[in-house]
Amino acid sequence: MPDNENTDMGSTMLYSDRLTDGCLWLLYSVTGKMIMPELRQSRLCNRSETLILMAIHGAKKPDVLLLSVNYPAIDSEKDGACGYIVNAAKALIEVTGWHVRVIALRFGGQKTYEENDRISIHRLELPGKKNYRYDSDGAVDVPTFTHDFESAVSTLARGASESAAATGHRVPVLCHNCETANAAAGLGNSGYPVVYVVHYLSAHELMFRFEAAEDPLRDSVAGLTLSSAAGMFCPRKYRPALVRTLTLGASVLSDIPLPRSLELLYRLRKEALLMNKAHLIVAMSPSSASSIAEFYPAARNKLRVAAAGPPAPASRSYWPFPGGSGRLRLVMVSRPVPWKGWHYVAEALKNLEKTSPELAGKLEFAAIGGLEEFGGAYGRRNSLELDGLRKVSFANLGDLPHPEVMEVMSAADALVLPSVFETFGLVTLEAMANGCMVLASDADGPRDVVKAPWGIIMDFQDPKKRVSEIERGILKLLSLSRDEMSTLGGEARAASLQYSWKKCAEAHAAILEEARLLAAGGG
Repeated sequence: MPDNENTDMGSTMLYSDRLTDGCLWLLYSVTGKMIMPELRQSRLCNRSETLILMAIHGAKKPDVLLLSVNYPAIDSEKDGACGYIVNAAKALIEVTGWHVRVIALRFGGQKTYEENDRISIHRLELPGKKNYRYDSDGAVDVPTFTHDFESAVSTLARGASESAAATGHRVPVLCHNCETANAAAGLGNSGYPVVYVVHYLSAHELMFRFEAAEDPLRDSVAGLTLSSAAGMFCPRKYRPALVRTLTLGASVLSDIPLPRSLELLYRLRKEALLMNKAHLIVAMSPSSASSIAEFYPAARNKLRVAAAGPPAPASRSYWPFPGGSGRLRLVMVSRPVPWKGWHYVAEALKNLEKTSPELAGKLEFAAIGGLEEFGGAYGRRNSLELDGLRKVSFANLGDLPHPEVMEVMSAADALVLPSVFETFGLVTLEAMANGCMVLASDADGPRDVVKAPWGIIMDFQDPKKRVSEIERGILKLLSLSRDEMSTLGGEARAASLQYSWKKCAEAHAAILEEARLLAAGGG
């Protein structure tokens, strides 16, 4: 269907040719897979792909429709946003007994359709260019360039509209990622209860780019971009207001041909649309809710919080260096993108080698996240910087499966999380569950979760002080004895038990029910 933000997705517009769709259903029921390859190439099949999948597999009518760019295999373990989406959905099913239908895009070797007793996953092919990077179970990145982003938005909107209309009732819709914006807008206009779960804020990234104007390490990221140049002429205290203005004007600005450095406005447009059209908005932490309200004041009364839960601890440990050295074991687990702060860590470790070489020799640092595989020029630059350390022992472990990430964290003394912005930072709970201390920035999420004495919060508000804050935190960790770190790791593990996926699911269930009542009342 057209990429129209205000399209009514009612059944009249969705099924312009019910007879044709009915024939397709019957055809698949009779002939099955023998003709699938031919039909999948046709324009008609593309238009009704979701309906055909449901006909083939006899899909159950769902209690909740879940929309996401990427949804991993049912039995896989993931971290980050995918980890939240999958674990929250599983817990929601366990708590409520509801059936969840997932509409997502298909990446790499993912199956087009999967199901078990309470969940069915329908993955749609994304036409056009495919500028993504994959792991063994799907996309590491969501579509990055404008062409792919708009294609993803349109494809998800089409699949969601067909699936929702086929349910025969106004099923609640749980939207993850701003690529679901058109689907949310259309379904919301048609009376479906819509809940938006915020995993990432484009408004936050825009603030990060403005702040690059005063960041001494900006050239190690991407040089002086247009947004960082704009930051030079806008004092820090006025930048949130500037971002708010851009969220209001993003709809107009994103229709203008823009340099690639400003393509973030396309995402900002969809983010603003979701904030406007969703009946309720789920933030993952209280501080994230505050940031959303700051950038989108009109969304303040829609905000609810549903924090993540911790995983079970790893059953075994793995560390890439020989045991018994007594050195401080640090691990960093994150995507190789600038706002995750890899360049700040590399600079801090280099500084420690210069100013305190003896102490630097007591450090072991393991990097997980695919610096070289998925980080582009930024990742390769930081990989080279870290490889060049002479006192600090460094191991680049690449992009590991989630169970192996957990094993490394189980062996580490502390997680380093130098993110400039987050919405929660699920890796924090994963480290805590494995008895890891946490050295984290004061980004949204970590500043709610990480507590003294087992956690150290770094003041990241001033870009010029971020490197020195990391150095200060590492030196504090180095001052602890092995027994002290073991005790504090145990306290971190105990603190992780305050959170649970059951609590997260109960919050989601209550929010979905509230959204249902709001939609029924025209709210």
